[in-house]
Amino acid sequence: MRTLTAVLALSALLMASGAALAGERVAADVSCTATVEKLTYDCMIMLKGKKSGDPVEGAEVVVKADMPSMPLAHNVRPVKAAAGSMPGRYTATLELEMLGEWALTLDVSGPTRDRVVKKLDFGGAADETEHMHGEMKDHDGDMDHGEMKMEDAQ
Repeated sequence: MRTLTAVLALSALLMASGAALAGERVAADVSCTATVEKLTYDCMIMLKGKKSGDPVEGAEVVVKADMPSMPLAHNVRPVKAAAGSMPGRYTATLELEMLGEWALTLDVSGPTRDRVVKKLDFGGAADETEHMHGEMKDHDGDMDHGEMKMEDAQ
């Protein structure tokens, strides 16, 4: 009888923690690095619960890119991010059409469902070997600062 009670209590606890994550908003950190191919970037995405800070595991993440200065003018194909080696970490490769500020829309589904928008500045020749600091704004207006390291010439 004690075993059954313990199992039920543990099950309730696990369901409650899963339900908490399922209802929690997602926070995302995104950093992108230039590849040897022109206008192609490898992006690292870290997802966590906005309140709990727990990594979001087992999610499906689709990344879309659009230029805020030219809405709907570019046809960048959405890409599905792959799960990374650490909990909450995902990777995606973006093939952009030009340099400038891009809004990356992360559509998250799985244990939780959310949309996060991050703005990143993919700079030009002056930024190729320097760190670029881009202002990022997520879907609810919170500001945070990210860094993109541009390692390769474009």
